[in-house]
Amino acid sequence: MKKIFLALFCLPLLGGALYGFFQGDEDYPPYPQGYYAEEAEDDAAWDGFEYTALPDPPETPGQPEQEESTAPSLEQRAPAYADSGPVVEIRDKFFIQQCNDIYLNPTEYVGRTVRLEGIYDEFKDEQSGRTERYVIRYGPGCCGNDGVAGFEFFYDGDTAPKQDDWVEVTGTVDMKKGDDGEEYLVLAPSELKVMAKRGQEFVEN
Repeated sequence: MKKIFLALFCLPLLGGALYGFFQGDEDYPPYPQGYYAEEAEDDAAWDGFEYTALPDPPETPGQPEQEESTAPSLEQRAPAYADSGPVVEIRDKFFIQQCNDIYLNPTEYVGRTVRLEGIYDEFKDEQSGRTERYVIRYGPGCCGNDGVAGFEFFYDGDTAPKQDDWVEVTGTVDMKKGDDGEEYLVLAPSELKVMAKRGQEFVEN
């Protein structure tokens, strides 16, 4: 009984093997989509299968050439934050951005009058004996609120503010040459007022 069962079990296996042997490659499955000619040719050389080469994938079209920009240069454009009046008023909002715009585009502002309020700060150069005066406000920096925005200004009037006084400075944007030969931006000559009411010492933009 066991011999008969074993024979019956082996017959289908033997029949399937013989069918595959005599069938050959007639029903060889086609190459899948995306199977390229180079790969098909290598396989065909190996097993003798005749294949139909698939075309290469289409090339990705290049990006269209961008037209040359016709935007005005920094020297040509109007000041981004300057008032339309004769005096450029730098206020609490956009204080840092207005100061940066003047520093980055001095040719657009030289000769114009600027007015701003801030903290009075001074520094005495021991070598030259010159006192440097600044009007500043604090802003975001690398270590918290240690950033500074503002201007150096020239002043030879009678008002003598103390360190950290809140002042209003009005001056003309000018470029001066320092002892090292480099030009730097200042407000000169300037009007100076010590204000009784303090403004916003810290600005964010």
